[in-house]
Amino acid sequence: MGHFVIGLSYFVNGDFLSANEAGKKGVQTAIDPFYSQFPRFLLGASYAQNGQYQEAEEAFEAVASFSRNFGCELLGTPTNAMLGILSIAKGQMNQGLSMVEQTLRTMLESKRRCWYSAAEHSLGQVYLQIVNKSVPVTLSTMVKNIRFILRNVPYAGTKAEEHFKKAIQVAKEIGAKGILAQAYLDLGLLHKAKGRLEQARECITESVQIFEQYEAEPRLKLAKETLASLE
Repeated sequence: MGHFVIGLSYFVNGDFLSANEAGKKGVQTAIDPFYSQFPRFLLGASYAQNGQYQEAEEAFEAVASFSRNFGCELLGTPTNAMLGILSIAKGQMNQGLSMVEQTLRTMLESKRRCWYSAAEHSLGQVYLQIVNKSVPVTLSTMVKNIRFILRNVPYAGTKAEEHFKKAIQVAKEIGAKGILAQAYLDLGLLHKAKGRLEQARECITESVQIFEQYEAEPRLKLAKETLASLE
C-alpha cells in the first residue's frame, strides 16, 4: 500500500512513468491478493495515460475479475468505468459509452462522489479528443459506430463541457483539488479549441492556482504554457 500511495502522488502530479514503476513494485510486493489490486489499478491508470491501452486493459481486467469473484467493488466499480473508456478508445464506442454511463449511475447511487467526479472528467476528455480530432478514426470504425457518431460527434463540444462542469461541481463540493485542477485545465483547452479565449483564460488560470497549491510541477508547467499560448 505504501508503493500504491507513493504511486498515486506521482500520478496526480502527472508523472505517469514513475507512477507505473511504483505500481509494479506494489504488485510484486503484495502477498495478499486483495492488496495487490490497488497498485494493479494504478498500473492500469498510468498505462492508459501513457497510451499503452493493451497493457492498461490487461491490468484493469485483472482487477475486474477479482472484484467479480471476491466482491471488491471498492475498485471494481471505477475499474468498469476505465474499461468503458478504453473500449471507446479501441473503437467499441457504443459498448464503451454504455459501460461508463452505467457506472456513473452506480457511483451516484452509492454516493461515491470522488470516483464520480473523476469518471465525469475522463468522459469529458473523450469528447474533447473528438473536438480536437486528436484520435484518427478509420472508415471501418466509423461504419461499426455510426449510431455513436451520429448521436455524439456533432455535439461533442457541448457534451465535453457538460461532463467537465459536473466534474468541477462535485470536486469543489468534496475538496478534490487534483480532479478540480485537471477538469479546469481541460475545460480551458475546450474553450481554446472553440475560440472562446477569455473563458479559456479564466479556467486555465484557476487550474494554475490549484496546481501551485499542491506543487504539481509537470501539470503546472503544462497549464502555464497553455495560458501563455493564449496571449
